[in-house]
Amino acid sequence: MSLPAWASNAVTCLVFQPDERFLAIVDEPFADVGLRLCDAAAAAGARFTACIVCPDSERPFERRNEQVLAALGEADAAVMWFAQVHDGEFGTFRQPIYRRIKETGTRMAFGARMDRSILETEMSADYAEVRDRSARLLAALGSATRIRVTTPAGTDCTFDVSGRTWRVDDGTIDVPGTFGNLPAGEVFVAPIATGADGVCVVDRSIAVDGVGLVEEPIRIRWERGRIVGVEGGREAARVREVIASAGDGADVVAELGIGTNERARITGNVITDEKALGTAHVAFGDNTGDYGGDNVASIHVDGIMADATIEADGRVVMNRGELV
Repeated sequence: MSLPAWASNAVTCLVFQPDERFLAIVDEPFADVGLRLCDAAAAAGARFTACIVCPDSERPFERRNEQVLAALGEADAAVMWFAQVHDGEFGTFRQPIYRRIKETGTRMAFGARMDRSILETEMSADYAEVRDRSARLLAALGSATRIRVTTPAGTDCTFDVSGRTWRVDDGTIDVPGTFGNLPAGEVFVAPIATGADGVCVVDRSIAVDGVGLVEEPIRIRWERGRIVGVEGGREAARVREVIASAGDGADVVAELGIGTNERARITGNVITDEKALGTAHVAFGDNTGDYGGDNVASIHVDGIMADATIEADGRVVMNRGELV
């Protein structure tokens, strides 16, 4: 049986070993994708495989899925890929799953707003190259405590990452009880909660329902880690609404990331956009768990900035989107 590259890549990224147990968690549009993932795990020697299809009739998922949580107790590795997601599902549906894998030791890959094009492009990248590029960027960032991001669109923001560890999302998910994004390709960090000052101009896309690709740049102003202004047009107004409705912690800096996947495109879908080589992204909201932060919120929203220049304690490690 011929397996698609994306299915084999997913199983390889999980560092799947013969005789392990595999679980695919998908929504209805990806039911067949879940079966192909199981095929790839079986080809790698899985002891058994299972596929849970979450029904569209229950969207948005506004409560814990007990079937999924129970199944994770029987899985060494899992892929959770959804064609659709809703803003409110993060706190009600996904967070309990992330907490559960820490109890079960399950290694999990996650992808949201997936489609067939993503499988054939970003998910079919050469992940050996992604890993090498990410490692070189991580080495260049070193132990810097202050990161400055500037872009031609007007971003000029400094992030305090003192005491925080940069994380590498290069597709390798080999530690029990952890999750990573697939498709992959970024290096990211959770700044300290008071550690963002300046302006981030989101000029490519933002992970808010009803927005995606940005028509008019969104200017997010930060003071001591909190958003004090969101300026722009219709899309900026939508971002303000999301922050206001999300409650405590939603306006706090959550993440700074840098894309490292050469096949990733700007499509309006954060799962690809934040991986695009040459971009940086900033997030607000929750950064607990594998993000490495301590801010609790019901949302985590990423905004993508193009042609980024990154300085680490004054050293330029990326110049207008080109790794130095």
